[in-house]
Amino acid sequence: MFAAAQAVHEEFERLIADPNFIKVRTLAPVHQPLRAVTAADLTAIADRYSRLVAEPIERMQRFANVNPAAATEFDRLVYELETDAEDIKRTLRSNHDETDGPIIKPADAARRIVIDQGFDAADNTEALGAVIGAVRAGMERGYQRVGSIMAGDSVPSLPITRSVEATTANLTLADAVGRYLQDRAPAPKTISETRLALRQFEQVVGRKSLASIDRADARLFVHHLSKQQVGGKTAGSIKRNLSEQSIKKRLRMLSSAIFHARDIDLFKGDNPLSNMRLSNLIRPTDRSIMPDKRRLQISELNAIFAHPWFTGCQSATETHLPGSHRLTGAEYWVPIVAVLTGCRAGELGGIKLSEVRLDGGLAHLLIRSNEHRRTKNGRSRCVPILDALIELGFPAYVDGIRRRGETRLFPDWTAIKPAGSGEDAYPAWSNSRVIRAFNRTVIPAMLADKLAPDARREVTFHSLRGAFKAMIGTTNNIPMNVVHEVVGHAKSDLDARYIGEVTIEETYPLIRSLFYEGLLLPKPLS
Repeated sequence: MFAAAQAVHEEFERLIADPNFIKVRTLAPVHQPLRAVTAADLTAIADRYSRLVAEPIERMQRFANVNPAAATEFDRLVYELETDAEDIKRTLRSNHDETDGPIIKPADAARRIVIDQGFDAADNTEALGAVIGAVRAGMERGYQRVGSIMAGDSVPSLPITRSVEATTANLTLADAVGRYLQDRAPAPKTISETRLALRQFEQVVGRKSLASIDRADARLFVHHLSKQQVGGKTAGSIKRNLSEQSIKKRLRMLSSAIFHARDIDLFKGDNPLSNMRLSNLIRPTDRSIMPDKRRLQISELNAIFAHPWFTGCQSATETHLPGSHRLTGAEYWVPIVAVLTGCRAGELGGIKLSEVRLDGGLAHLLIRSNEHRRTKNGRSRCVPILDALIELGFPAYVDGIRRRGETRLFPDWTAIKPAGSGEDAYPAWSNSRVIRAFNRTVIPAMLADKLAPDARREVTFHSLRGAFKAMIGTTNNIPMNVVHEVVGHAKSDLDARYIGEVTIEETYPLIRSLFYEGLLLPKPLS
């Protein structure tokens, strides 16, 4: 049997070295959360071990017919198989998971599979017994094939040609996701969310080949997600069912991996996770506790900018109590810049001083990916700096930060990388101390009478962006193509195709003098 094991190893090495053998990088083994063992998993395990036993021996038998040295080795292998036949038979026919024999060890193999695949199959459980049974069944089938070949009862078969179709016949969704993440290299947050969606899918459906996944599996996945609850872990956070938007996003991430597999000819079937109508599959959102997000109104903005962050607080540490101490850092400037530029929290958190262009007659912020953050969809744009921001003293603030030798515009605005996101992840600016304090303390303190109790807040820091877009697009009637350029939203297909980028030379004259009618912004400490 040593020869058989060696043959298995040699066959594996040959496949890996074959340039025509398509290699698909799978995801790292998933250990948490553990997933249930499914019938599809057991079938795949049995098929795999049947091939591991039979294919190397079939290969040696084919060569034995044309090569004397191979014939000698094959005769020795047949002798060893006949010698060990009783031990093999006794091990495979046993019904107890601890009866691995001296020749083959299906129980050990099964425990390795449980670890590698992240199965919920601990010792002394029915699930582990099923995995061991699948390994034994596969080995039994493989040895039956071997016996049939040696007895001359079966016609020899040639190995499967490693064409795209053959190689990908058992391509799993995990394989497709792994290849998609490898080839497309999306943002770290997208990678993390895609892996989460895959883990959740496999918890419910199991690890199946793409060809065997159908609409029923997709519906089962959606139904499972619709019962999940999120939130409620921090003050002001509302416990709620996963939203339709979140469910669509997880479906879209997995669907994108399948489409990518099709694009590179790894898969030729339909995409069962695309174009799903979810209205009849999920629980409707309770609008009493989950109102739609909206922009901030002028009266609400005036209330917010009357907070001690902007008008004077007790001290540098007691920033939510009124007093005579004036804040001059991120607490004051970040919301002010956001409401006058419409930039996202992540865009402002990672912006560098070198990306603040105040000279040359076209004052603007250059929003682009850098070492501190990645822009949405990797796009770059120029955001005009309004005259109102200049008049508030923004250039003096920028000069002061530059004289201190800083590189970021808001050096006191700090954020950490999301837990488990990897070395290449960017700090979570939108979940940083400044933004959390604005959302959880400033807004509730100043808008308590305007917000529904025991419900998710319908306005957050991001609502400053909505207010800015409405101000330039609705109140001041700026063309929507220009609005989308400034705020970084997707343009219509026609605009994107025939107009393309609207340059700062075009946007700045249209935007620079705009302001909110009735908005009162307290000036910083001079």
